[in-house]
Amino acid sequence: MAVRSRRSVPRRARGLRTAAFIIGLLAVPSLAACGQGNQPAPSPGITAPASPGTGSPGSPGTSEPAPPNTQEGTAMDADLTIVLTSAGSEARVERKLVCRDSQPADGSTVRDADAACAALSKHGEKVFFELPDRNRICTQQYGGPQQARVTGTISGREVDKQFSLTDGCQISEWNSMQALLGSRAGEA
Repeated sequence: MAVRSRRSVPRRARGLRTAAFIIGLLAVPSLAACGQGNQPAPSPGITAPASPGTGSPGSPGTSEPAPPNTQEGTAMDADLTIVLTSAGSEARVERKLVCRDSQPADGSTVRDADAACAALSKHGEKVFFELPDRNRICTQQYGGPQQARVTGTISGREVDKQFSLTDGCQISEWNSMQALLGSRAGEA
């Protein structure tokens, strides 16, 4: 059996093996931190909540009230002001959306108030009130200079949200609220 000395292994092969070893060492802690369903595994000595709903906001035994019923696809009231701008431009367009039971009401100035109220009813809870998944990965693409700021109330809850087209996640949010914000070409 021939024993190879360190000198007989090409330098490049040693470098590749070393790099693979280091990458493997770095990956192990990352994998160990993963829990089920993209949730981090609990730290040792910390226990996770017993079950969903136990000690959650609005459940018996807590002092925090439950949020108003604004689940996806439910009827909601809204009184929103939408200000559209474009980076690098002084242009500014202001629109208004008023919905009662997910139907447009007097005072709405968006182009298609019916579609805007429907989009708000369908996607409003997720877009305006849910925190984004901290593990989400957004494509690095640019959708244009358009920006929007939406302020007002949805079912009695205050909103103040910025929209832009700076990455795939932002573009997706804009597209789900396109009837409210206008097309990505800047129309409102």
